[in-house]
Amino acid sequence: MRGCICGALVVMVMSGALHGCKLVKHDAQASKRSRDAYASAGYDPNAMVASMWSTKIVPDIDKRATDYKTLRDAIKADPDAAGHKYGYRGKDDSAPWNFPTKLHGKIVEVDTQSSQGTVGVDVDGDGKADVIVDIGPTVLGTTLRDTLDFIDFASFRNQIEYAQFGTALNGYAATHVMKPLPRDALQGKEITVTGAFSYDSSAEQPEVVPLAVALGEKP
Repeated sequence: MRGCICGALVVMVMSGALHGCKLVKHDAQASKRSRDAYASAGYDPNAMVASMWSTKIVPDIDKRATDYKTLRDAIKADPDAAGHKYGYRGKDDSAPWNFPTKLHGKIVEVDTQSSQGTVGVDVDGDGKADVIVDIGPTVLGTTLRDTLDFIDFASFRNQIEYAQFGTALNGYAATHVMKPLPRDALQGKEITVTGAFSYDSSAEQPEVVPLAVALGEKP
């Protein structure tokens, strides 16, 4: 009987101790979110892009840009060889090649109804679109970011900052390069573009994100 009483007392004491403690579940995902938010404090990707656009970003693409017709022939012959010679994809061998390019041609297709507006450009005079050029106002993807050879993931503190930088690049291009482009009567006009595209073997035409656009005869 005495043993039973002692056992009961032990159980009661333990139960009381547990009742007074607050069990805290460790949430690794929440901790990571907190660290990322803290690391990103004070980071302004839009200001970063604005400060680099004319001094680093545009000069880098312009310097490495290859005429699209040359790229088209090289990619058709051997995409990887073309990538090594004319493109860039950082350290990830599984990532698509990104090609800085320049092109001039006639606008033969226009889509201004979608928020991801585009024009189809004929560069060889056969009346068919060889290249699709983004004209906004919405730009998707990471082509501009991934084409830059002087900046990569290691340049940022975390994945969030890297993604924000890519979004800021697209936004700057949409606002300062694409928005000033007239939206009316584009069909049949000549256009000159400096930009970049990510190679996709399944796409009929590459989709170029422009860093510079001009309507009219080739300069």
